[in-house]
Amino acid sequence: MNEDTKTTCPYCGTLVDNTEEVCPQCSAPLKPAKPAKQQAKLLAPTAVASLVLGILSINFSSLIIPGFILAAIGKRKANEGYDAIASNPDVYSGEGMLNAGRITSKVGLILSIVMIPFWILYIVIVAIGISESF
Repeated sequence: MNEDTKTTCPYCGTLVDNTEEVCPQCSAPLKPAKPAKQQAKLLAPTAVASLVLGILSINFSSLIIPGFILAAIGKRKANEGYDAIASNPDVYSGEGMLNAGRITSKVGLILSIVMIPFWILYIVIVAIGISESF
């Protein structure tokens, strides 16, 4: 065996061939262990809540007040999730879901605002209809 193809066991000092994975003398591992699989990050604690609240704010935007409330809570939950990720970036992920929650909350808020003139118009039409029936 050529000296260039040999290495020394770091545990017992025996001269070992480079192709060996364990020392024949002491059975110690010669090759570095494969790195452990990186642990998956947790989803930010409020990511799902922000998305669900954002979607509900869109669904209830025609009722104005529930749309406003759900949108405000959804946006706040998204901000809480971003804060959790910022404080523990190695632990939490879910920026995409938080972004979707923030966007759907904004859409729900905008739709709630757009519905205000329609409700005013509806109330005026009903009031006119009631007054004409008397």
